[in-house]
Amino acid sequence: MDIKIARTNMKEAEPLLNIQKEAFQADLKKYKDYDSSPAAESLDFFKYRINNSLHYTLYMDGKIAGGICLVKITDTHYRLFRIFLSPKFQNKGLGTKILSKMEKQFTKVEKWSLDTPKDNERNRHFYEKFGYQKSGEFQVNERLTLIEYEKKTKRKPP
Repeated sequence: MDIKIARTNMKEAEPLLNIQKEAFQADLKKYKDYDSSPAAESLDFFKYRINNSLHYTLYMDGKIAGGICLVKITDTHYRLFRIFLSPKFQNKGLGTKILSKMEKQFTKVEKWSLDTPKDNERNRHFYEKFGYQKSGEFQVNERLTLIEYEKKTKRKPP
């Protein structure tokens, strides 16, 4: 499968938001987090994030398959705010390829951070396998606790 990552343009906002909602629908039902769930996000806020973060569209064999949203904390610290794939592209080992490609693209980043639901063993295993380490946790509501993760990269000085 040919994977391409490119900056998101506004024409992609609606199809990407639909994929995001589809990808996070089960979490919305489970956690009932209508304030911050990606499945409850409005098109206006999605467009705001495209304009005010580093938002990328993921293409698989030329088709829009998902997205990545990064937030620059400092010049050397970035946050993986969100990564999502259409359910039809999930469970094919693409997450590892996408995350590797993304990390290689940002050569100056020394620290990555993200969060994921505490009870989502699959996500936690994925990030831990990728070198992320638990750095904290916080409760969103009575159903949802998020684990904070960080990963320090081994960048060589120029």
